[in-house]
Amino acid sequence: MKNILKMGIISALIGLLFSCKEQVSPLSEDYYKKSGAIYFIPGGNGFERGSRKMVADLASFAVIKEVYARDKDHVYFMGCPQELVDVKTFQLKNNIPIDQEHVFKFEGFASATSTCSQNQLTIIEGADPATYTTLYHQLPALAKDKAHYFYRYQPLNVDYASFNVVNSNFVKDKNLLFVVTDKAILPLHYKTENVKALNIAYLLLNDRILLYYEPYQNIGILEIKLPSSNNIKFLNDKTVIIDQLVIISGKQFKYAAVDAESFELLEGANGKVLWSRDKNHVYYEQQLFAEADPKTFEVLKFAVAKDANHIFIGNKIFNGPDVKSFRKVDKSRVNHDFEDDLGNKYWYQTNKGEVILVPVTKK
Repeated sequence: MKNILKMGIISALIGLLFSCKEQVSPLSEDYYKKSGAIYFIPGGNGFERGSRKMVADLASFAVIKEVYARDKDHVYFMGCPQELVDVKTFQLKNNIPIDQEHVFKFEGFASATSTCSQNQLTIIEGADPATYTTLYHQLPALAKDKAHYFYRYQPLNVDYASFNVVNSNFVKDKNLLFVVTDKAILPLHYKTENVKALNIAYLLLNDRILLYYEPYQNIGILEIKLPSSNNIKFLNDKTVIIDQLVIISGKQFKYAAVDAESFELLEGANGKVLWSRDKNHVYYEQQLFAEADPKTFEVLKFAVAKDANHIFIGNKIFNGPDVKSFRKVDKSRVNHDFEDDLGNKYWYQTNKGEVILVPVTKK
């Protein structure tokens, strides 16, 4: 019933694109028949997503699934006849476009407003259509057939029988370890006799070498040689404590004398740590902040924090408010971010990346 109602609404909307005297019939959510012609209109939204009038055989035209269709002469993708596809044997096998001889891919931005030369399926070289399957549940863009593994549609030069996904950043075979990048899977110089995935990001080799892949800013592989690896505790995906080492995003904590056993994260995300502490000290951006008392320290909002004696904005003391009563407030109730019992009120703002507290002017 819902599908019938949906198609009825789409049909009504499509009618607005054409003359009221012309009958428009939806064949699917993307293909429509009007006055002896077939139109491709993504989602029925021709106003925002465009439309394409097709030169298709009306009598034999049929929708395969979603943006795929066929007639007696062609297979269509995004309303465009496909040049490389065998129309007689084409099918979608688990949503993978194949024919008797080839597996196909589409790389680019599919659009009803671009030319058909820009909406062509291309062949995945060397892929066997009978056995090709995606392995996206193991690793995005990974696939295989009976003889090869593929990453981003390119065959991998790996030992097929022993190939294994270790975690999100690394794969291996019996000979080598490989790093997974956005564009390719690349071999590393490490052997794979004793490889252990600690989590989705970290890898341990021979219980002594910790590996982490950082894709941003072309940092690449980060390696830490461990004195030992007896006790491993994760605080989040990027922060791990291994015996006496605190490691964040593949690097040792900047303050080397941090107490690993009592270490805790207080504020930060995605591998960037603003506030942290152990039993002895408070740390701001991994640097010792001697002015703060770890026993009474609390984060109020991002860079703003306090202890029993001071209010802090980052690693600087902020003077003015009453420390004991200074607090963050619910901004849905009042038009400021912080206040104290003496009537001081402040807005939380940033200026060129620096946090500032701006006093609310009393009227």
